[in-house]
Amino acid sequence: MVLVGGSSGQRRRGYPKPPGPPVAQDEPASDAKSRHRLDTFAMEREARELSALAASIPGDVEQLKKGLLPSDAIDKLKRIEKLSKQLRARIRP
Repeated sequence: MVLVGGSSGQRRRGYPKPPGPPVAQDEPASDAKSRHRLDTFAMEREARELSALAASIPGDVEQLKKGLLPSDAIDKLKRIEKLSKQLRARIRP
C-alpha cells in the first residue's frame, strides 16, 4: 500500500533571493573608447608624417631636374605608400 502525503520532497524556507545587481557593461565600451582614442592619435601622427614627407618631394623632384638623385627619395616614397595604406585601413570600418 502506498501512502500519498500532502507535502512534497521540496520545501522552501523563506523567500527566494532577488537577483544580484546587473553587471556593468561599461568596461568593454571604455576599452573601445580608449582604443578608438589611441587610433585617433596614431592617425594624426601618421597624417602629420605623411604631410611632411609629401612636402619634401617637390624639392627632390627639383634635384632630379638637375641630374641629382637624393639618396632617400625612394625611401620617402615607399614610406608615403605605407602610411597611406595604414591610414586607409584605419579609416575603413
